[in-house]
Amino acid sequence: MKIAISGNSGFIGQHLTDFFSGRGDVIVPLKHSMFLLGNDDKLKEALTGCDVVINLAGTTINQRWTSKAKREIRNSRVCTTRRLVSIINEMPVKPDLFISASAVGIYPDKGIYSETSTSEGSGFLAEVCIRWEEEAQKLSRDVRLVITRFGVVLSNDGGALPKMLLPFRFFVGGKIASGKQGFSWIHIEDVLNAIRFVIEHKDLSGVVNLVAPQPLTNRAFTRAAAEVLHRPAWLTIPGKVFRFLYGEGEELLTKGQQAYPARLLSAGYVFRYSDIRLALYSFLM
Repeated sequence: MKIAISGNSGFIGQHLTDFFSGRGDVIVPLKHSMFLLGNDDKLKEALTGCDVVINLAGTTINQRWTSKAKREIRNSRVCTTRRLVSIINEMPVKPDLFISASAVGIYPDKGIYSETSTSEGSGFLAEVCIRWEEEAQKLSRDVRLVITRFGVVLSNDGGALPKMLLPFRFFVGGKIASGKQGFSWIHIEDVLNAIRFVIEHKDLSGVVNLVAPQPLTNRAFTRAAAEVLHRPAWLTIPGKVFRFLYGEGEELLTKGQQAYPARLLSAGYVFRYSDIRLALYSFLM
């Protein structure tokens, strides 16, 4: 199988590249330069003959949200998706499957949501996700489209987890603000295997929540981390600390969503890590 990946140099993209390469698949990296104006031919050439396109492109959201940063966060997702969809729609022989990333940030920050929910959150992240998915939905109907709404991807070699666990290692762990904010997570191994599952199950299309079937709150995650690391978790970190550090980006930590992977489960996917304690223990082995 030939798989094109945008954002292949990122945290998830690197893992997917190694995973599918290890299975004998051919990986075509869609480099940033291919998306510059005037490079349509290079992008089309790279996509030619690909069975699957996985769209992960997007600058990190883990930064202070200045006006410039917000513009880059939005455009790196929306414009890249628009460009890919436009090129694919023009191709005489199209890929079989287009997997386009999104995030559970599209949901409201109160309640638990599966893929059938039509409720949308408010704020910058929700707006980005809505526009991101709108571009993906413009894909030609003769290509199978799967929109993967990611929760927080847990891994010991990147992503948010190492930073999240660092305070616990120094005995200063604790919940953030009220601790009631949602925390939808997924182990990196389940990300890889779930995407393989999506590729192999050709009847699966539309929105798929890439989250473990155990939506948590920040308080529940804090307790689990403290237990696994054998550390106290007595502190409460005020939300204003993150407001000072990240500006509007504080919502990454002081707000959160709870999502449920109903479509993966109903299709028969079996999670390797459905419990947060087992997931955290796996990184200590």
